[in-house]
Amino acid sequence: MGLAALSFPGSRPGRREASGDSGNPVSSAGEVRRGGTRLRTDRARRGVLAVLLAAGWAVAAPMAMAEQAAPGPVVLGYVEFPPFTYTDSEGRPAGSLIEMVATVASNAQLALTLKAAPPSRLFPGIAAGTFDLFMGITTPQEFQGTTLVGESVIARIELDAYAMDEVPAVRRPEDLAGRSVIVIRGYSYAGWRPFLTDPANGITLMEVDSAEQGLATLRSGKAQLFLEYTLPMKLALAGRALPNLKSSPISVVGSHFVVSKKTRDAAAVLARLEASFKHLRDAGTLP
Repeated sequence: MGLAALSFPGSRPGRREASGDSGNPVSSAGEVRRGGTRLRTDRARRGVLAVLLAAGWAVAAPMAMAEQAAPGPVVLGYVEFPPFTYTDSEGRPAGSLIEMVATVASNAQLALTLKAAPPSRLFPGIAAGTFDLFMGITTPQEFQGTTLVGESVIARIELDAYAMDEVPAVRRPEDLAGRSVIVIRGYSYAGWRPFLTDPANGITLMEVDSAEQGLATLRSGKAQLFLEYTLPMKLALAGRALPNLKSSPISVVGSHFVVSKKTRDAAAVLARLEASFKHLRDAGTLP
């Protein structure tokens, strides 16, 4: 097993945005650093350890990555979208996709800095190069022509329609015409947002900031429908059974690596992430 294939660079100081947001540098050993204090991400570290111990690790793709100079630090922007990506009670990046990308980046010899931002700032920031990397949907208008998208589906996210008392018959945007609909502020809903906001469609939109707010608004009778993703809604329900709450599936949305074209060595960054993800997936060592 070649040591070159297993060497990981240390974390580097993250960039700061003009707004004063502080980054959370993640070293390629799966550690998060904030305010000078090292905070280990245990699950990501275990995932990396599993990679180091996996038989047959020294294969062509990882060796090829090791022989090339690693791109500079990559700023990953994420939205508050539990349980996939969110900031925990101690101010640290958390979630299943955060754990996954820490392991993938370590294997790919990429240093990451993680920054949370609302979609309204993150999506234009990806296009402008303020952020280098996003993990999620590829449909935001800001991404069109400004990003490189990985072919691998790194997660599948289910979108549902919710209503009180009756099962909502929603399969396409046109089914929402003339209805009152609750949406999460900043969500593009896999490309549905332009239809939702077009006055010609007669949709009354109520924007909320969380699944909990959306559920409360729906239960109050202020709107007929609520569009939300399955897992965030389950967290909002917190195990409660609401017999009058009905739902129907709309679609399954694939999440991908999305890299800004303004990122230095953008194609190389995406190639490393894709090769690392595929190798770890096939080896069964992703968290």
